[in-house]
Amino acid sequence: MKETPNFNKKKFLYYLSRSNYEHEWGTVYRKPGIGSRILAFFLRLIPKVGPFRAVNFKIPTQQTEDMYVKSVNDTVENYTRLLSHVGGEKLDLPNRDCDTGRETRAGEYILTDKTYAHLIDQLSSKSSEPLNPGLRDDVLKFYADLNAPIATKKDAKAWQQLQDQLQRLKERTAPAAQPSAQNQ
Repeated sequence: MKETPNFNKKKFLYYLSRSNYEHEWGTVYRKPGIGSRILAFFLRLIPKVGPFRAVNFKIPTQQTEDMYVKSVNDTVENYTRLLSHVGGEKLDLPNRDCDTGRETRAGEYILTDKTYAHLIDQLSSKSSEPLNPGLRDDVLKFYADLNAPIATKKDAKAWQQLQDQLQRLKERTAPAAQPSAQNQ
């Protein structure tokens, strides 16, 4: 707090009461044992070269600390804003990569590629059920660039199956709007 004049302690602290913390994680804290203390002592003595370079901890600069605090504050504010929309009729969460803040794209992250492939597999197994047009459009938008380095391409059989499922998804149309009671 002394080094950062605009430090807001209330914003930085995790919003959790002591009783909720203890309920969630318990009241037992196990202090480091004698073995851990001896290891820490020797690690302080060993020169930080070769394989021990990894234990050479460097204190972040003031600029790095400021960036970290700002990112935590931005995250808390964004999360709070999104939570305020939960009580409304429509919750509209953007389809963004939480690490980069950019829109989700095929080939950017292996787990995202696998998740979308699994989603398409589930959607194609339920081909007789109505398909949400927003979901259909999102999946087709994700796979708009098939030249991207998509993780599924590593397995030729899975890639062919994905392309077939994508083609079937493109051919599927959204369910027709039900006539309202007023029109009858």
